[in-house]
Amino acid sequence: NVSMGGLGMSIVQNDYLNYLNPATYAFLDNTSFELGIKSSFINMSQHDLNQNNFTSGLSMLGIGFPISKKIGLAVSLSPYTSVGYDLTTSDLVLDTTNEPVLATYNYHGSGGLNKLLFGFAWNAKDTKDSQLAVGLNLNYLFGSIERETTIISDNSSIYFRDKIDKIMNGIHIELGVLYSISLENYGDYIFNIGCRIQPNSIIHAKTNQVQSTYQGPTFSLNDNNTHILLESIGVIQDNDFPNSYGIGVSLQDKDKSKWLIGIDYRAIAAHSSTDTEYNLSPEIMRSYDEYVLGGFFTPNKSDIYNYFNRVQYRFGITYAAGYVDIGRIVGVGAEKLQDISFSFGVGLPMSKKFSIANIGVKYGVIGSNAELNYIQENYFNLSVSITLSEKWFNKRKIQ
Repeated sequence: NVSMGGLGMSIVQNDYLNYLNPATYAFLDNTSFELGIKSSFINMSQHDLNQNNFTSGLSMLGIGFPISKKIGLAVSLSPYTSVGYDLTTSDLVLDTTNEPVLATYNYHGSGGLNKLLFGFAWNAKDTKDSQLAVGLNLNYLFGSIERETTIISDNSSIYFRDKIDKIMNGIHIELGVLYSISLENYGDYIFNIGCRIQPNSIIHAKTNQVQSTYQGPTFSLNDNNTHILLESIGVIQDNDFPNSYGIGVSLQDKDKSKWLIGIDYRAIAAHSSTDTEYNLSPEIMRSYDEYVLGGFFTPNKSDIYNYFNRVQYRFGITYAAGYVDIGRIVGVGAEKLQDISFSFGVGLPMSKKFSIANIGVKYGVIGSNAELNYIQENYFNLSVSITLSEKWFNKRKIQ
């Protein structure tokens, strides 16, 4: 999916786990185990300023298997969100005598959410000419996020510290449908259409907040110069988890292995929250729209002489806009944050008949056209995974 730009709403594959549409589990022929890692190289620029970042970690651990000819199951664990920043800025403020002094602000954040997925799918119709499957993803989100703000002025050694810790968890579901029909009268093609709906849900958060002053530069609760100004422990908050939906169509060869080309559209509603910590207005938080064009082709899957003819080559182009309205933040009119990316990858057959190694690269640019002085982010992602497929849970027969 990564190599095809995130395409997946209408892909019918027998040996891959496609979490984008839970209905696809119904078509699994074998037990498929997947393990993946992802590395990101990021360059952020603004005029003559540049900053490079690198992150790497586990992207997916999952298993899926058929329990009958019509029913498939899947379980996976993956990172869902991540928070990681360390920013410092300065500004002039007035002291107690109304004299301007320079104050330095440091903002630090870390943590994120993980997703534990339980998937179920049922092949409701399976004939020679068409297939209809429905599926369900039950997603459990859990994790913690820490945010800390520290303020110090030039004419004082006393620091101000605001520390907020959140422990979050919640459940949301995804419903998927996939319909596949043979177009024998038009050249032995197969046409697929799929959709996924995620209703609105609630994420629960337990918040601990402590505001204090201390003798810098190192914070210690046991220091006699540390004074607690505000302590709020165990406050329960409910955060809105917005609804989303996606739809996609694809066309492929009758064998479902030579080539495929498809288009996906996904939309996520704007986030809304009563949490005053963020202080974000509805005009700033915008809905998210994503368009994907992608596909794959295999020169000759059964070629035993040329290995590269058995390789599956994948490509994708993605355009997305939303989440944040950069234009309204600076007062120049509506202008959503935009993300344009190009993807390419290969599926490398391994020694075992059904197993494959996947390598995908993605290059993209995040920014806005409203103002030239906006920060622009150029990123390069490298994804590597293996899919091990075997015949499990077979009833042995002795003749």
